[in-house]
Amino acid sequence: MKSEKLFDCITEIKEEFIEEAEKEKFPKQKISIRKIAGMAAAFFIGVVALGTIGILFAPKASAGGGTNREPGENYMSYAGPAFPLAATEDTTGLEFERSVNFDFSPYYTYNESYENGNGETVYYDAWKNDALISDNYTVYNTTGEDITFTAVYPFAGNISTALSRIPQITVDGKEVETELKIGPYNGGFASAWGEKSEVERLNLSSLESWYEYKALLESGDYLKDAFGENPKMEQSVKVYSFEIEYNIPMTEFDEIENPDMMVTFNYDTEKSNVYFYGFNSLRWNEEEGWVKAGSYIPKSFSPDFENHPIYIIVTGEDIENIGVKTVAGESKGSWDEREETEVFGITSEKYESTLGEAIYEIISSGDYESHYFDGEPTVRNLISNEEYLGYVAEFMYAHGQLSEDPAERYDRGRLDDIIIETGHVSRVMYLTFEVTVPAGGTLEIGTKTLREASYDFVGKRHEKDLEGFDMVTKLGTNLNITKQKASVSNAEEIEIVYNNFGFDLPNGITSVVLGEEEHYWMEICKIRAEKG
Repeated sequence: MKSEKLFDCITEIKEEFIEEAEKEKFPKQKISIRKIAGMAAAFFIGVVALGTIGILFAPKASAGGGTNREPGENYMSYAGPAFPLAATEDTTGLEFERSVNFDFSPYYTYNESYENGNGETVYYDAWKNDALISDNYTVYNTTGEDITFTAVYPFAGNISTALSRIPQITVDGKEVETELKIGPYNGGFASAWGEKSEVERLNLSSLESWYEYKALLESGDYLKDAFGENPKMEQSVKVYSFEIEYNIPMTEFDEIENPDMMVTFNYDTEKSNVYFYGFNSLRWNEEEGWVKAGSYIPKSFSPDFENHPIYIIVTGEDIENIGVKTVAGESKGSWDEREETEVFGITSEKYESTLGEAIYEIISSGDYESHYFDGEPTVRNLISNEEYLGYVAEFMYAHGQLSEDPAERYDRGRLDDIIIETGHVSRVMYLTFEVTVPAGGTLEIGTKTLREASYDFVGKRHEKDLEGFDMVTKLGTNLNITKQKASVSNAEEIEIVYNNFGFDLPNGITSVVLGEEEHYWMEICKIRAEKG
């Protein structure tokens, strides 16, 4: 599992990759995001001046769940708070003042339309529910010597987060190169009915409140995992790969209904584990020890046509009585009654490998998942296939078949789910960069992050179009932050309905000095023109 040496990997960079599969090692790499993330700089706007004012008391926390939730607590889609800066080492002799600004200029209205059942075009207003959060620090060196430390800036996201939403870091106004560290999946699982469950783990369940982030981060173990090494998958496996051969012109094949490859085999469930990739239907009988797996064969116009890898991977004893047939047309009766076809064929290959090498082959086979979000690059663009394999391994050891207690969502060995969901599950990620504060001097650290609002899908918040933004003051930081301030800017199109900052837009209170609360929040709604 991951190393307990928290920060060793910050300085131990391995640039080379060994090309031969049987010798490949998959180290966790240091990643520079400066070049790619620079494309998002156009989003960023300057910080407004801050003032002072008192604060309000926070409301009582929600009991959790349901649609009638307390203001500021428990969202169905929780974007996570703005976290404070931290450091990898002791920063005795340094004092920090923090200023956080919520800039609502990205929270703008635009017009959309759709065609109704009568063929009429219906126009309506919609809006982007984003804010640009500037989280800035003035650092004071109270000693007579220069102090150098490695700064760590956390943010909530995932491997499919768009690069425009990665924090941009400056030191004394100059953009700096950062290295990205990614923590493990931070959520849990839910039952088929959507209720959080440790027993029936069929659906993913992300964190819904800052309290859950507090429970996740306050011990420091999560940070250790993010900075540690990912596990390897060196188990010996037998790999069965399948390749499609089209026996008629593609123009004719595209007219064929429901073309499928069907594979059947037997195995001893006590002595073998079986993994599948590229199969869209599975049937099994554990008592009798048989499996029937089906893979839809893509047409030329399918996005999967150029890249449709199909694998069965076996650990332990080998599978037996393997049968492969191709079928097409409508299903008539049971699985076994589908008529065979010769309009396409299947060639197969069997070879030995390791589980890590076999999954690496899948990951490297092509664009198995989107590296883009709404047409722009994501964090996945920054991660090599070797490193992504490490996150897949981490996920499999934590929740998949390599776990001592696999979640039911993954206990049938569908690698498609594991590989893709590794890129989409929620995480806390960290940007690290080195800072030197001169003796007796000061230094400015600036961060800017484009963040989506938190919201509910149903319930009172949804009905009132209420959305949330929040920040935490102490969670996860080891810095001596002596003063914290918060402000809002470009808020002409929003109303702050509830908040515990002390903001009061009608009376011009847009800047406050924060007190001792651990969590500050606001719930806002879009101001819309009155209908005549």
